[in-house]
Amino acid sequence: MPEDFSDRFWAWYATDEYRLVLDVCELIKALEFLQAPASVQSSQIPYCPACETWSTMMLPVNSFLEKFQTDLSPPLREALCTVWLLSNELPEGAFRCDDFEMFHAASWAALRSAASEALRCLGWEGLQLHIEEVMAECHRALHSRKSK
Repeated sequence: MPEDFSDRFWAWYATDEYRLVLDVCELIKALEFLQAPASVQSSQIPYCPACETWSTMMLPVNSFLEKFQTDLSPPLREALCTVWLLSNELPEGAFRCDDFEMFHAASWAALRSAASEALRCLGWEGLQLHIEEVMAECHRALHSRKSK
């Protein structure tokens, strides 16, 4: 039986691999945003929606893929690659600076679906309730290591 990614997440957490755990948490937060309805997306972005979405929600997917490319199950790798591909293929009309209505474009539907699939592959259902608390703990632990 293949390892469930959430098992790996909790193993990293149990062994104080805070940077790895935080990488997963940041990916999950990005995917949660990308799979959210348009109304939620447009209300969560404070500034330029295209720039903010690209830098804080789409680039983390690529960073995660680059960092963990050999450590991902084929379904998870495929799901994340699909999210990254669809992020890059959004037409100009669906990805414009200062256009908070961009999230309502029909081309976002496939990206939302792909992000949902990636979350499923990550074991999001079992991790979802813990992400905020785990992220805060990882930030505290990493910050305290730097100050020593």
